[in-house]
Amino acid sequence: MSLRSRLSKSFKNRYRLVILNDENFEERLSIKLTKPIVFTLVAGGSLLLVITTTFIIAFTPLKEFIPGYSSTELKRLAIQNARTADSLEKQMQYTDQYLKTIRAVINGEIDILSDTIDIRKLSEETTKSVDLSIGKNDSILRYEIELEEMYNLQPISREQFITALLLFKPVKGTVINAFDSENRRYHLEIMTGNSEAVKSVFDGTIIYSEFSPTWNHVVIVQHANDLISVYRNLAFPLKRKGQTVQTGEVISFVESSNEPESRPIFAFELWQKGQPINPQLFINF
Repeated sequence: MSLRSRLSKSFKNRYRLVILNDENFEERLSIKLTKPIVFTLVAGGSLLLVITTTFIIAFTPLKEFIPGYSSTELKRLAIQNARTADSLEKQMQYTDQYLKTIRAVINGEIDILSDTIDIRKLSEETTKSVDLSIGKNDSILRYEIELEEMYNLQPISREQFITALLLFKPVKGTVINAFDSENRRYHLEIMTGNSEAVKSVFDGTIIYSEFSPTWNHVVIVQHANDLISVYRNLAFPLKRKGQTVQTGEVISFVESSNEPESRPIFAFELWQKGQPINPQLFINF
């Protein structure tokens, strides 16, 4: 008999799977089987086991216990950290550019007057081309708005903030050189005593605290509504960059003069929205 015939006969043979009671040999279960049925059951069971295992690994938290798989929480934290790092990088670039611009303005590398629009000239030209006469309807509308806004409390604007601003005196002394925008002198020069305490004129945050060859240590404080105060010729700063200061809080001391008969000079500036303003309009020296 050929091998093919023997295999064909073997596949056609029927077998019986019997489960007996070991004590009394009572038949409990009897199943008729053939080799194709056994192969089909084994293959189907193996396939079902593979599918079930794959489903458990792919769609349940059990996969986190398998080496090589990262947890969902770890992935979420990684994405969140990547976004935070990107935002911090952009903020650092903006801050660096902001400080470079301030440093350039302080050192006189940027010509403010050449970049400033003549507001008065522009206003005069606009006034000539626009009819500003008040009509009857305008008067009625203004009266109605005044009645509506009489008891309406609104936040003050930047212009109103600057107009109503009263600043703390930064140092005790006498002004010897006043603010002069025409000659591009944007700071006050104040003659004071040796090691005189220098105080913050308003609540704010230190954004610049470095040594300058011309003015020794220089400290810049950022206040509300884009107001910036600059303190020059300091001995050593008591506050570091990023720290907050309160109104009247000591931030440094004036650098002492090397000559016995001379008194030290302290320089002070105020800037608002990138434009220099006269400190004597807000501080009584």
